[in-house]
Amino acid sequence: MDQEYSPDQLPDALNCLAANFDRTVSVEGGPCFVFPDRLSIPDPAPLPIIISTTDGQRAAQHLIRPDNWQPGEWNELINGRMGEWAMAVHDREPVSICFTPASNASAAEAGIWTRPDFRGKRLAPAVVAAWSRREHRTKTVLFYSTTADNHASQSVARSLGLTPLGWIWTAR
Repeated sequence: MDQEYSPDQLPDALNCLAANFDRTVSVEGGPCFVFPDRLSIPDPAPLPIIISTTDGQRAAQHLIRPDNWQPGEWNELINGRMGEWAMAVHDREPVSICFTPASNASAAEAGIWTRPDFRGKRLAPAVVAAWSRREHRTKTVLFYSTTADNHASQSVARSLGLTPLGWIWTAR
């Protein structure tokens, strides 16, 4: 298969692979970014941010778990077993969380969630920046990826000055 590269065009090889499964496979793609050595400093967060230090983990024990996090998953997160995290908190509730959904010895990926009623308040760049400072202590490369239609997430990457790396495809 000889296909000219276009970041937002599904590769022929992946399309062929997905078509050969015994079940329906959805394929979704989006841009991937890498954190530069020097991150653009976002505006100060309008809410307190706690991070996955010992004190932060202790404070997180008293927070109200967001409904979209299962109890076991939440406990793994706040106890640091899922990697580093940073949270913007309002009235004992995390309203924006950056966490580590995937990592190895030298690299980590940022995952971000912001409660719908707190979106557009510049919380995501602040928690992603706080997460990156924490994660950069032990990781050399930090990634941030999103879907093609998640313009708010792409805006977070732009506001932090993340470097475009390419396009990542996921088949499910």
